[in-house]
Amino acid sequence: MTPQRVTLITLGVADLARARTFYAALGWAPADGAEAVSFYQMHGAALALFRHDDLAADQGRTGAALGHGAIALAQNFATRAEVDAAYALALSAGATPLKPPESVFWGGYSGYYADPDGHVWEMALNPFWPLAPDGSLTLPGAIETLAEADLDRETDRAIATLLQQAFDTEFDGRSFFQQRHHWRHLIRADGQVIAHVAVQLRAVRLGGRLITVAGLAEVATDALHRGQGHAAQLVRAAIDKAAQGPAQAVILFGDAPVYSTAGFRRMRNPLLWTDLRGARTGATKREPAEVLMVLPLNGTIWDDTAELDMLGGLM
Repeated sequence: MTPQRVTLITLGVADLARARTFYAALGWAPADGAEAVSFYQMHGAALALFRHDDLAADQGRTGAALGHGAIALAQNFATRAEVDAAYALALSAGATPLKPPESVFWGGYSGYYADPDGHVWEMALNPFWPLAPDGSLTLPGAIETLAEADLDRETDRAIATLLQQAFDTEFDGRSFFQQRHHWRHLIRADGQVIAHVAVQLRAVRLGGRLITVAGLAEVATDALHRGQGHAAQLVRAAIDKAAQGPAQAVILFGDAPVYSTAGFRRMRNPLLWTDLRGARTGATKREPAEVLMVLPLNGTIWDDTAELDMLGGLM
């Protein structure tokens, strides 16, 4: 379970039609919903408009007890001009101005308005919290998890830059060594990717058994941010996510102390693999494993004497 998340934010409104009209004027498009509630898809979460009395009843409280609550919602933007434009749009849609956008003591720029039901929204620019190209926010130092298909070009280039700095191997400008992965874990600081690990799901043969493994690859930390535990955090995040899926083990090829600390053990399985260095198909090789490390998942027994057929290249 991931405790630090909000999946749905529900606002109690006196007049659902009026609230729908207000948010439509701001450009919010509702998803399919019931007659008594409107849902709006956000980045990784949803907003709901629910009749005030119905929300109170749903909570087992009276409408008076529900009140309005001390809460402020916020939208962050990349520039002051965007903040000003969003604030002006809200006022034109019928919002009540509370504080026009202005420079604030903590170094940002923000203003507040209230929607027709008194819910307070902040429009803000926070120069210390860079936004992703899609407008989503990840707090500095927090771990991002991105599916490969969700990598935007800017993040892909940032990963490639980090890998080129971290490894002697020639990546030729790619964000991967041999093959694209299935997901990535990242940590950013000051808008830059400072730590990274890639995970690739792979069917392999361990002796006669066809099993699924999650392969860790390209574990890298920016030189200026090493020694702060970033790699250990990302490796743990990768293990936790892999354990929730079909993988029966997490494997990697490396020997850094962080892997032993995370529970990986050196294995000496005979290996059958195809050389894909330089992202080109090379020779098929059969040789003893030198730097194979394995963490079995969910009670899986790993036979370290059986041949490990990678059904392709190494991770």
